[in-house]
Amino acid sequence: MSKSPSPEPRDCGPSSSSKPRESNGTTGVDDPDDTVATVARFIEQLHANMSSPSEKELITSHVLGIARARKEARTLIGSHGQAMPLFISILRSGTPLAKLNVAATLTALCKDEDLRLKVLLGGCIPPLLSLLKSESTEARKAAAEAIFEVSSGGLSDDHVGMKIFVTEGVVPTLWEQLSPTNKQDKAVEGFVTGALRNLCGEKDGYWRATLKAGGVDIIVGLLSSDNAATQSNAASLLARLMLAFSDSIPKVIDSGAVKALLRLVGQNNDRSVRSSAADALEALSSKSSAAKKAVVDADGVPILIGAVVAPSKECMQGEHAQALQGHATQALANIYGGMPALILCLGELSQSSRLAAPIADIVGALAYALMVFEHISRLDENPFDVAQIEDVLIMLLKPCDNKLVQDRVLEAMASLYGNTYLSGWLNHAEAKRVLIGLITMAAADVQEHLILSLTSLCCDKVGVWEAIGNREGIQLLISLLGLSSEQHQEYAVQLLAILTDQVDDSKWAITAAGGIPPLVQLLEMGSKKAREDAAHILRNLCCHSEDICACVESAGAVPAFLWLLRSGGPKGQEASAKALTKLVQTADPATINQLLALLLGDTPSSKAHIIRVLGHALTMAPHEDLVHKGSAANKGLKSLVQVLNSSNEETQEYAASVLANLFSIRQDICDSLAIDEIVHPCMKLLTSKTQVVATQSARVLGALSRPTKSKTANKMAYIAAADVKPLIKLAKTSLIGAAETAVAALANLLSDSHIATEALSEDVVSALTRVLGDGTSEGKKNASRALHQLLKHFPVGDVLIGSSQCRFAVLALVDSLSAMDMDTTDAADTLEVIALLSRTKKGVNLTYPPWSALAEAPSSLEPLVQCLAEGPPPLQDKSIEILSRLCGEQPVVLSDLLVARSRSIGSLADRTINSSSLEVRVGGAALLTCFAKEHKQQSLDLLDQSGYLKPLIKALVDMAKRNSRCTSLEMEVRAPRDFIERTAFQEGEEFDVPDPATILGGTVALWLLSTLSSCLSKNRITIMEAGGLEVLSNKLASYASNPQAEFEDTEGIWISVLLLAILFQDANVVLSPATMRIIPSLALLLRSEEVIDRYFAAQAMASLVCNGSKGINIVIANSGAVAGLITLIGYMESDMPNLVTLSEEFSLVQNPGHVVLEHLFEIEDVRVGSTARKSIPLLVDLLRPILDRPGAPPIGVQLLMRIADGSDTNKLIMGEAGVLDALTKYLSLSPQDSTEADICELLRVLFGNQDLIRYEASRSSLNQLIAVLRLGSKNARFSAARALQQIFDAENVRDSELARQAVQPLVDMLCAASESEQGAALVALIKLTSGNTSKAAIMTNVEGNPLESLYKILSSASSLELKRNAAQLCFVLFGNTKLRANPIASECIQPLISLMQSDTSTAVESGVCALERLLDDEQQVELAAAYDIVDLLIGLISGRNHQLIEASLCALIKLGKDRTPCKLEMIKAGVIDNCLEVLPLASSSLCSSIAELFRILTNSNAIARSSDAAKIVEPLFMVLLRPDFSLWGQHSALQALVNILEKPQSLATLKLTPSQVIEPLISFLESPSQAIQQLGTELLTHLLAQEHFQQDITTKTAVVPLVQLAGIGILNLQQTAIKALEKISASWPKAVADAGGIFELAKVIIQDDPQPPHALWESAALVLSNVMQFNAENYFKVPIIVLVKMLHSTLESTITVALNALIVHERSDPSSVEQMTEAGAIDALLDLLRSHQCEEASGRMLEALFNNVRVREMKVSKYAIAPLAQYLLDPLTRSESGRLLATLALGDLSQHEGHARASDSVSACRALVSLLEDQPTEDMKMVALCALQNFVMRSRTNRQAVAEAGGILVIQELLLSLHAEVSAQAALLIKFLFSNHTLQEYVSNELIRSLTGDITCNSFLFL
Repeated sequence: MSKSPSPEPRDCGPSSSSKPRESNGTTGVDDPDDTVATVARFIEQLHANMSSPSEKELITSHVLGIARARKEARTLIGSHGQAMPLFISILRSGTPLAKLNVAATLTALCKDEDLRLKVLLGGCIPPLLSLLKSESTEARKAAAEAIFEVSSGGLSDDHVGMKIFVTEGVVPTLWEQLSPTNKQDKAVEGFVTGALRNLCGEKDGYWRATLKAGGVDIIVGLLSSDNAATQSNAASLLARLMLAFSDSIPKVIDSGAVKALLRLVGQNNDRSVRSSAADALEALSSKSSAAKKAVVDADGVPILIGAVVAPSKECMQGEHAQALQGHATQALANIYGGMPALILCLGELSQSSRLAAPIADIVGALAYALMVFEHISRLDENPFDVAQIEDVLIMLLKPCDNKLVQDRVLEAMASLYGNTYLSGWLNHAEAKRVLIGLITMAAADVQEHLILSLTSLCCDKVGVWEAIGNREGIQLLISLLGLSSEQHQEYAVQLLAILTDQVDDSKWAITAAGGIPPLVQLLEMGSKKAREDAAHILRNLCCHSEDICACVESAGAVPAFLWLLRSGGPKGQEASAKALTKLVQTADPATINQLLALLLGDTPSSKAHIIRVLGHALTMAPHEDLVHKGSAANKGLKSLVQVLNSSNEETQEYAASVLANLFSIRQDICDSLAIDEIVHPCMKLLTSKTQVVATQSARVLGALSRPTKSKTANKMAYIAAADVKPLIKLAKTSLIGAAETAVAALANLLSDSHIATEALSEDVVSALTRVLGDGTSEGKKNASRALHQLLKHFPVGDVLIGSSQCRFAVLALVDSLSAMDMDTTDAADTLEVIALLSRTKKGVNLTYPPWSALAEAPSSLEPLVQCLAEGPPPLQDKSIEILSRLCGEQPVVLSDLLVARSRSIGSLADRTINSSSLEVRVGGAALLTCFAKEHKQQSLDLLDQSGYLKPLIKALVDMAKRNSRCTSLEMEVRAPRDFIERTAFQEGEEFDVPDPATILGGTVALWLLSTLSSCLSKNRITIMEAGGLEVLSNKLASYASNPQAEFEDTEGIWISVLLLAILFQDANVVLSPATMRIIPSLALLLRSEEVIDRYFAAQAMASLVCNGSKGINIVIANSGAVAGLITLIGYMESDMPNLVTLSEEFSLVQNPGHVVLEHLFEIEDVRVGSTARKSIPLLVDLLRPILDRPGAPPIGVQLLMRIADGSDTNKLIMGEAGVLDALTKYLSLSPQDSTEADICELLRVLFGNQDLIRYEASRSSLNQLIAVLRLGSKNARFSAARALQQIFDAENVRDSELARQAVQPLVDMLCAASESEQGAALVALIKLTSGNTSKAAIMTNVEGNPLESLYKILSSASSLELKRNAAQLCFVLFGNTKLRANPIASECIQPLISLMQSDTSTAVESGVCALERLLDDEQQVELAAAYDIVDLLIGLISGRNHQLIEASLCALIKLGKDRTPCKLEMIKAGVIDNCLEVLPLASSSLCSSIAELFRILTNSNAIARSSDAAKIVEPLFMVLLRPDFSLWGQHSALQALVNILEKPQSLATLKLTPSQVIEPLISFLESPSQAIQQLGTELLTHLLAQEHFQQDITTKTAVVPLVQLAGIGILNLQQTAIKALEKISASWPKAVADAGGIFELAKVIIQDDPQPPHALWESAALVLSNVMQFNAENYFKVPIIVLVKMLHSTLESTITVALNALIVHERSDPSSVEQMTEAGAIDALLDLLRSHQCEEASGRMLEALFNNVRVREMKVSKYAIAPLAQYLLDPLTRSESGRLLATLALGDLSQHEGHARASDSVSACRALVSLLEDQPTEDMKMVALCALQNFVMRSRTNRQAVAEAGGILVIQELLLSLHAEVSAQAALLIKFLFSNHTLQEYVSNELIRSLTGDITCNSFLFL
């Protein structure tokens, strides 16, 4: 939310009300020296110790008076070193009045800001806080005021002060003073709240504590104070609180603060209170929606609206008024959701029928909101519908019945149009603002008219001209110019200015309405603003029409403007100058003289506008006047030159600018005035520190030095070479405009060689290139001219240094062509520079060829193409010369640019045909080649349409015939894309192809002919008719006869052959007589060392064999071309990208050698003849890897297939040539699919010869066949698979590591469509994996999804054999968890079950094994259970096929696991009987499976209790006796027996004797398997539940292993073993003891980490107690610590045995009590007493312990006093013996002095007194009295406790006891109680009588 600054802290407190006494005499000190002396004297008197309190009061009053009266006195006091310590001392210890005076003095000092910090640092805070808490109201006032003043600086920027205030706790103390419990004086309250306002900011950490202390209620309560300062401060504090902690807002709302704040905002309150309350409401509404609702519900909106308009209604001024408006407005904005929403809402409220406030107030609030609105979002976003607000205001403006509302509406509209941001969203906002001003000041009748105009402008969507009523409005405005007030005039003339800017008709209307004279009058008489606007209007009038200009001039405007030029302000002078430049149309001497007078006079101070007008006048002067000395014009010119020497830089700038304009416009005077007196000042100004002045001076020099037809040399004579340095410096300036100006001058001056030399040495080129890059079009022209001048004088390498500068210059020059006219010399000059640069080659001084810049920036070529298309022939030639050098670098870009300007094609053809320059003709042909290659059809169409096609072909044939060399041109031409790339040919001498970059003229012609003939077939005939074949035949024949002679024209040879290949595509051309003459030359070229020659010779032959006759083919075969053709086989496209691309471009075949050989070997005579036999070794060699011919083998295989077909002779020749090795090695290179198929087929054909199979190479083919399986084609894989099916029968092959690699591809073959392929793959896989588990494991890691293929086989109508094989492979795959979880595995269940139901045993077995393996997955078990296969599997448990039975059992085990219904189904189906039938003859593994099935079944309680389960008990015990029974089987059998025999009814029916059962089990107790030990022990435990098992002698033999298991440390075994020992320890306790049971059980009992389970611990303790009960001697075998631990048992029998053992230990060895104590016996015994268990034994043991002196000295004994006392006091204690023993224990403890003095002894005394009150036995009385004697004798506190517990009365009664010892001990206790007068107050007559009677009685008894 917006925040206005808080009121000054000094205004936050009330005026000082404390009136300390002050002397009247001190205020009259006026002399500064007297003041110094007086202050020093007073401070010295205060410092003197002899001053009395009354004197100090008087002195402090004097100090207060002088401090209040004089500022210098306060300064002196503050600077005095002793003043503050004295003041602080008095504040601490002075009299009340002195403290009052000092506090008031500190208040006075703090009113000076520089003294406040000194007071604060002087340590005043603590004493002032103390004084604030005093009872005196005056003192509190003075202290509060001082604290308020000293904190007036706040804490924000005062870190030291903040530290002091925080350290001293000022804020909490001040809040404490405001507590409702402290009734403060109103003044004190005001100062305290003011201080809090100073110290508590929005982000301070005091507020949370304030909230907890009820700060909200305190602040809200202060809002109701009758002290304005308090109210203001409280509201401000509340605002800060809510800003700091928004969670306080609900409490603020609940406290009723909203209504209180709204009340304070009202009119009847102080301004500061109202603004602070509005601040609080703003903070409240900014943080909470509930707060906004509370304000609205409390009718806060009208109140806030009233607060916004209050300053206007109540004539409020000052910061409080502004703060009130700001806070109230922001609060409203918060309520309505932001300022835009508030503005819209106020607009709606103003139209509502139910007004929330008076409409005038609503509109006033809207006006203020519109005025202060600031939009902080993006400037291009409309914050709200501004036009809507305007419409609302216009609607409210129409009715005129309420003057106040109308004024407020006008105010709102003025705010709207005056808001810089909002007005931007309205049309004609400035005009509307002016109209508002006119309306406000107009008379009633005029006001109504203007309101209608404003309404029309806003609502009717018309302009200002129509809104004011056109000419009538102008007349009204003109009338207001003379009769209205000054401000009214300003509004009227401003609106006229707006009209003349927007509407041309208004200018004639003003003229017609007679507006010119009053406007001229305003120039002289109006206000400053009116004069400026009037001048602006008159200028607009003059610019509109010459006639109006004449009217203005006739109205005397020129003198008026001159006057305004002299006396007006800056804007007025500017407007006057602009108007005069329109009015002054002739160089009137009088006007010039007036301007000179103004220029040379003292006023105005700024001559800029005068110079401007004077320069305008001089441009109108005749040539004679300007050059004639003494004329006004000449004087004016010289005056302008003299002004160049002025010290005023602005004047210099304007003068230079005017002179530059003058010389630029008046070229006729430059030759006459280019003299030293003009040039020298300009040169001087070039060194000006002001860049603008230097720039204008350069403009003058540029204008003067512009080349003309005469006297150029004279102009240069005045400028020396060294004079251009400032000009060059200016050219290098950062401002581009200044640099352009300097370059323009330099372009004129650099024609002089001396100046050019100087400029080059000053690095002028960098300035030129900068202007070329960043300058305007004119600047670029000048820079180009300047660069041209330099290049005329110096080499390129001297001018353009470095590649970057050279590149930039070239690109910039080309870019500048875009803005030039093609018919001007500028374009020709620029092209000449570019051509000059493009011709420049690399050299010593130039390492970067300039033309490469164009190649690197293709976009720069557009202007050059434009010149080619649209320029005259000379420009076209230059463009061709430049562009042709880029054909090799940017052919695509060039072709695209040429096609974009189709006219350029005709220009190129024309210049190629008709140009006299060979360079241009070759360049044109090169450009046409680029274009034709990229846009073939379009190029032909354009050339054909232009009529240039045939003439062009003839010209090109002529160029090829002449074979002319263009030695002066080195161009880069590339016919296809990327032709310049030389990839494979660059490597090695054989493939060293000449770079086709440097070309000949004839070569270019051949290129273009090749392109044209490939695009259009008729062009081939045209070339033939033009004699093209003869030209090519002669060229080849000449080369064949003498290759070296034409070596330099190697490009011409292969391009010639290329053209032949294209021409021979036409059958008519082939029939030409020249063809037969060409074939020998082509055969010769096939033997060339250049691959490019051989390649295109092969292309020519390919065209011949494809389009010629059989006779031509035989001629080719007999020409010896076959060997050469074979050498071309195998080059890939990537190896020959250039040649292949050329073939594609010209529609030639891809592999010409292959094509020719295929056509030749199709002829029977060639295939069986000597040509074929001679070619076999060459073709076999092709199968071997050739790095640069990777494509050779596939073609070699195909050709060998053609040759081998039907010829055994050829096969043997191939074998002898090493074809098998070659094929194997070639397969290792992973050829293409088709090639692999061909190779496999070729191998099949070759292996058809039995001799070839015996070759060693046939065995090494395995690896490659596997590779074919993996990566080969379908046909190749099938052939390889069939081969592998036979190879895997060989054991050495099958067991080789290499064979494993065949798994994956064979699995992939399972997806084959044909059953034969599937069968082959399955058989291969089964053979490969048979008997080899590692290979089976490999099967589970194959990629893909073999299960899907197997499922398809199993579920298809395939043969049973294929399904059996599939099931066998499934068994392997289902061993993998991932494959089992595959969804497709679930779908295999049904087909496997179907297979299990087949008649073939092997198929059934395969199905069951696969299904059993699948059931390892739990999800699959669930799915299989739904198929009802239990009966099927149980039916298979019979017969002698143990593998099938075991697989069935395993499947049943997995089906029955955790599935009770399935188990019951198995029982019902007779699975137990079937298993028991098989069991006698079963193998060990089958027995284990049967036992596991029994375990699974008996896991069900229902089955374990059944009679069927009873059948298996005895067989299982028999099986357990088998020596070959595995651990897994033992575990399953034992678990099954446990499951059965843990049921009582099963035990009852058990017929086996204990010896038959227990003896086998004992061996399992010693098993290496812990699980078996656990089960054996558990089974033994269940058996021992029967008494006859416990007592059987066989059971005794189980004790030793059980004891060993009890001590093994494994929790489960311990629990089971100890549980078993628990059952037999009563029968065989001695055996337990003899087996070391005491030691092992003791370990369990004392085990701490980890602690054993409680049940285990109790069992161990019980077994140990049984052993100790059996023989008392065992008491001494059990460690004392174990006995103590046993006291914690929950079994009383165990506790009793432990207590008895401890008592025995104590009696036999008294020293053992110490061990018992250290073992924690005391705590355990006390716990037994508390729980009232074994009270007598526990008490006896405790008494025995505490009877030992050493035990009493232990610290633990002291802590037993309280529990013993509690036991005595416990009402549940019923055991008398226990009480007696506890009392004896207390008596023992009381004998220790330290224990008797302990704090717990008090409770013991009270317990003993309580015991005596219960009338115990005489023995107990004696024990209690003795114990009390010990306690009270050593502690006064104990005596007091006895007395307080009523012990005196109890003892009184005991004094009267008939038992002499009791009464005697009671008397002795009385003695100890009253021995040191501690309890004298308890002495009474009755006590004395009791004592007397006791003495008498004792005497009597004694007698």
